[in-house]
Amino acid sequence: MLEPTWPERARTTLAGSTSADLAVLDPDGLPVVERVRIIDDGTGAVVTVVSNLSPLTLRAWQDARVGALVDGRVLLQGRLRSVPGLQQVGLTDRFVDHHPGRRDEVESLDFSWFRVDPERIRWIDDDGIDRWLTPDDLANAEPDPLAGLQDDLIDDVVERLDDDLVVMARALTGRWRASEATLVDLDRYGLVADVVEPGRRSRARIPFPERIDEPAQLHAAIAAARSAALASPSADPARR
Repeated sequence: MLEPTWPERARTTLAGSTSADLAVLDPDGLPVVERVRIIDDGTGAVVTVVSNLSPLTLRAWQDARVGALVDGRVLLQGRLRSVPGLQQVGLTDRFVDHHPGRRDEVESLDFSWFRVDPERIRWIDDDGIDRWLTPDDLANAEPDPLAGLQDDLIDDVVERLDDDLVVMARALTGRWRASEATLVDLDRYGLVADVVEPGRRSRARIPFPERIDEPAQLHAAIAAARSAALASPSADPARR
């Protein structure tokens, strides 16, 4: 059963985050942490724009080694590099989209553009377990196209499926004794439901027939999964 890989989860977190805790080093080697505005530059690297008068900027010029913690989930360890002028131009609209009202700031010569050039990446999963990734892992992964839309989409899917979600949990996840199913998440590979069976409650993944590459494909994928579930011998005969 397909589900998001660790690099995909990390890229999705980076793409949807607007701030990070950035740690730089004092001249004596002690770390200093500052919250900064960020964007994902589209390759898995984090970009920030900081005042030239900020202590963070001054420290970064002295020692480029940094750590950036994004959403408490992704730790990027590497070097803080200047973003070339042409790349700044290409990223300006993206930065302002994520941080409205900051155009004058990011276009000012009084601010510097930096990219966290990661050398290693740590992804922290729901169980608090570390998964170490490489820059190539991030560069070769894609953020989930449904990221940022989950809340509205979940409400819409719940309304569309109603009691059929239980049937889908029985037929497509092997939870044939399921009595309740509540949708808690979704991604490009399927739905995640909180499933109640006699004596236990646990989460189960209801897979889509194919990976979704854009939000417009979601309803067709759900319809296909629903049809497959209703046609399965595991489905409740009363609902077929």
